[in-house]
Amino acid sequence: MSELVHQLGIDWKLLVAQGVNFFVLLVVLTVFVYRPLVRLMEERRKKIEFGLKGAEEAEKRLGEIEEIKTKKIAEADKEAVGIIGSAEKKAGLRVTEILAEADKKASSILVEAEKTSEHKKQEELEKLAKEANSLIKEAIIKTVELDSRAIDESLIAKVAATIKNRKL
Repeated sequence: MSELVHQLGIDWKLLVAQGVNFFVLLVVLTVFVYRPLVRLMEERRKKIEFGLKGAEEAEKRLGEIEEIKTKKIAEADKEAVGIIGSAEKKAGLRVTEILAEADKKASSILVEAEKTSEHKKQEELEKLAKEANSLIKEAIIKTVELDSRAIDESLIAKVAATIKNRKL
């Protein structure tokens, strides 16, 4: 076998030295490159797993938040509809109150206007009666040609009442 090794041109001392060099290189690379690289890759893998778990958790939380948001919006819509309905009822009641108040005011204004009208009518009738009394007095004076002092007020009132009764 040594002949075969010699014929191939292999020097066993050089081969052993290269084996030792390779072993030393292997130890150095393992200690200084491979293990730190494996450790770095393991840390990176853990960070990635942590990030993926965090992303999954965030998605779950986001889904839960979306559900909560949807529920809150639905509740707010129901509450808004309730508030609007309540406001419409209150507005309807207020309109009814305002209309009733307006009717009362209109009635009181009409009653007041009737009172005022009746009062004015009475005043005008009194003026008319006074004027009629003076006209009757003048007519009686001219007709009878009596002294104006002799005509008594009861006679004038009697004639005015007779005329008044005839017209009414």
